[in-house]
Amino acid sequence: MSEIEIYTVTYDFNRWRYTSADLDVYQEPVTFRAVPISRSDIELSSDSSSASFRVEFPLDAEFLELFRVSPPSGLVTLLCEKYDLETGNSTEIVFKGRITNVTWGLVNATVDCESSSQAIKRMGLRRHYQYGCPHMLYGGECKVDRSLFVTIDAATNVTGSGLDLLSIAGRPDNYFAGGYIEYSHFELQTVERIAVSSSAGVTLTLFSFPVGLKSGMEIRAYAGCNRTIQECSSKFNNTLNYGGMPFIPTKNPFGGDPIF
Repeated sequence: MSEIEIYTVTYDFNRWRYTSADLDVYQEPVTFRAVPISRSDIELSSDSSSASFRVEFPLDAEFLELFRVSPPSGLVTLLCEKYDLETGNSTEIVFKGRITNVTWGLVNATVDCESSSQAIKRMGLRRHYQYGCPHMLYGGECKVDRSLFVTIDAATNVTGSGLDLLSIAGRPDNYFAGGYIEYSHFELQTVERIAVSSSAGVTLTLFSFPVGLKSGMEIRAYAGCNRTIQECSSKFNNTLNYGGMPFIPTKNPFGGDPIF
């Protein structure tokens, strides 16, 4: 049996396929491109469900462009399989997980991954007894219709982590802070989302660089929320769905003051 390894990298609806073999491998109806790939053994921690995996790809591997400036907004996964050239079938899944980091070298890029089971077992968000609202803005518990708070316009002056939207002139400062922008990557056609750090005049400042966005491209900017009941009421008229506890007493009944 002549075995090789094949790799599939997935982001949104994009697929990039590679093989460590000397020649391209055709597995109907797709082709795995032969590139010089080396990988580590799978490293297991004391928790048998946790595993890390490291692969070195040449710098011309197409998916690396996703990480050129900053990590993409969506999940990028990697699947490594053993493949039998004689039968034309995958024989074993070596590793399946998500890409967590890319380190750039002079010749190769080192891609760090974690297993799918490790990501699933990680502690998720927890709701606390708190003043601010913990709901995801425009999510199922928030229930605000985001289509009512979107501004659609062409981006201009895209520089660093900032850009201008002429149609938001007149909005209060930080109207979009805590919200996000949405656009289609000009090469990959994937939908990218980046949170807005602040807004003033016609300028939005983002938390990261808008990779794949050029001046003149259409974006959708969604209003932000500062998580207070005042903003929930005045801006979104959504007090009934506010998830925080704004009336938590500020005075400690167990303090030294005898009058409570």
